[in-house]
Order: sequence, then structure tokens, then C-alpha cells
Amino acid sequence: MAIPTDPRTPQQRVADQLEAAHRQLTKPGLSRHDRARVADRIHRLKQEASDLGR
Repeated sequence: MAIPTDPRTPQQRVADQLEAAHRQLTKPGLSRHDRARVADRIHRLKQEASDLGR
């Protein structure tokens, strides 16, 4: 069975994940715990994007 490949570059994947995380962060009714978790993910993704840019 063939493994599907993602045609996006690593930078595009991180950008898409960041966009999704930002959308999730703006959802109404998000608990404080979930908001902190998403903010941590955004921070990690921004660091990953910075590392990819080097």
C-alpha cells in the first residue's frame, strides 16, 4: 500500500497549521486551559517556522 505524500513544503505546512491554530484561538467559548494550550502551540509553530527559515 502506497503512503500518501503531502505536496506542500514544510514552510507551507507550518503556515497552514498556524492559520488553523489562530482560527481555533478566536473561537468563542474556548476555556482558559484550551486557550493556553492553543497559544503554546502557536508559539511552538512560530519557533518551527523560524527554524525552517534558516
